[in-house]
Amino acid sequence: MAADARIAAHLTKAQERLDAATDLLAGGHFEDSASRAYYAAFHAATAALLARGIEAKTHGGLRALFALHLVRPRLLPTEVGRTLESLYDARRRSDYEVTTFFDREDAEAALAGARRFVEACRALTASGAQDG
Repeated sequence: MAADARIAAHLTKAQERLDAATDLLAGGHFEDSASRAYYAAFHAATAALLARGIEAKTHGGLRALFALHLVRPRLLPTEVGRTLESLYDARRRSDYEVTTFFDREDAEAALAGARRFVEACRALTASGAQDG
C-alpha cells in the first residue's frame, strides 16, 4: 500500500476509534472509552509520522519518535506530546489494572484529549510539513 493510502487509512481508523470511544462513553463503558481514545491518538500519531517517512514498530517507539520528530522540533506543541503520553497511561491503566476504575469525567477527559490530538495530527498531515 502506498504511503498516502496508509496515511489516509490511519486517519480513518483514528476517526473510527473516536466514534467508538464516544459510543462507549454514552453507554457508560468508561474504561473502554478511554482505551479507544488512546487508539484514536495512536492511529493519528502513526499517520503524522508516516507523512514524514517514519514508521514505529512499538507503542513505546511511536511515542518516542513522535516526541523526537514532531514535538521537539516544534511542529506540534508540547501539550500534544503530553496528551499522547497521558492517553497511553489511561489505556494501560484501563486495560490492565484491575483495581483502577474510570468514571464519566475520566473518560470525557480522555476523549476530549484524543479529539484535540487527532485534529492536531490531521492538520499537520494536511499541511505537508517536511523535515527542513
